[in-house]
Amino acid sequence: MKKIINCAALAALVLIGCSAASAQKKTPDYKITAVHITPFDSATGKFEDELTANSDRSFFNDLTISLLVVVEVAGTSDTFEPGRQVEIIVMEGKKLKKKRVEQIGIPRDGTFFVPVWLDNSMCSRVTITARMIGQKTVSRTVRKVPFMCGE
Repeated sequence: MKKIINCAALAALVLIGCSAASAQKKTPDYKITAVHITPFDSATGKFEDELTANSDRSFFNDLTISLLVVVEVAGTSDTFEPGRQVEIIVMEGKKLKKKRVEQIGIPRDGTFFVPVWLDNSMCSRVTITARMIGQKTVSRTVRKVPFMCGE
């Protein structure tokens, strides 16, 4: 009789635990909504206009140009999911220029921003890939900026 009561109590605890776990709602997956790219000219000390996704601007022998890259992530306001990160990989031609993995903080108004600074003297096409990691839904954006050097 004692074993039956213990088994019944254990079964009740398991059911309560399962109910509590299913009652907790997971925050919806975040999404990369934009990659903002703003050139900075070291010769003038000024930021230039942001490069839009369909911009045809290219840089030839512009060795004074650096780039401020800001990855914009949309998520549910005032939430936090540990392990949810944005990975930013920057290639200059076939060479890795920069890699950054950043924990997504709390999106205050539904948006969180991750900045990356790319130093000047770029001479090959710059490819910026931003992707969400640590969640089920794939969210990935690629932007390219044409740099070239020569005579």
